Parts: sequence; structure tokens; C-alpha cells
Amino acid sequence: TTTELITDGSIKGIRVTDKDGERDILADGIFVSIGRVPSTSLFDGLLKLDDNGYIAAGEDTKTSLAGVFAAGDVRSKNLRQVITAAADGAVAAHEAGEYLVKAK
Repeated sequence: TTTELITDGSIKGIRVTDKDGERDILADGIFVSIGRVPSTSLFDGLLKLDDNGYIAAGEDTKTSLAGVFAAGDVRSKNLRQVITAAADGAVAAHEAGEYLVKAK
């Protein structure tokens, strides 16, 4: 668990607490990653989830339920960054539009 940023006007590292106690990790910069545990429990039993609890959906964002699309960090994928989540949103919107046109 990160407990403190080490700075002197710029980032110098972080202080962490783990099973071995407290220690400092020195670094010239940090990349904050949150949400590594997906908040998808409300979809359990409705949509197929992968072994880690993410919604199973391909690059087309289609899920196991027709007409339902998953975008962003709830979807199974290798890279989780805001730019990929935004791209997922664009793909999901396109696919949802195509689905609705075909459903007419």
C-alpha cells in the first residue's frame, strides 16, 4: 500500500507498507493505477465474466448478451488506461448504433 509520496518539489519516490514493513521506493516519476479490481459483481450471472471478474468482451465490445456492450476498464483487455477506455466508448457507441439499425 502506498502511504506517502516522497517529494522535494518534484517526485522522488513513494513510501509503501507491505508484508515486510515500511520502505521507500525511489523513482523519477509515478504512474497512478486505480480500479485494478473490477466493479462488475452486479453483472455476475447476467454476462460472462473472465476469471478475474472483468466482463468478457472482444475488441468490438460485444458481450455474451446481444445488445449489451462493455467499454473501459470493466472489459477484459491487456491495457487499462484512460485513452483505451475512451476508444472502447467510441467502438461501443458505433456497435450499439449498428445493433439498433439491424433491430428495426
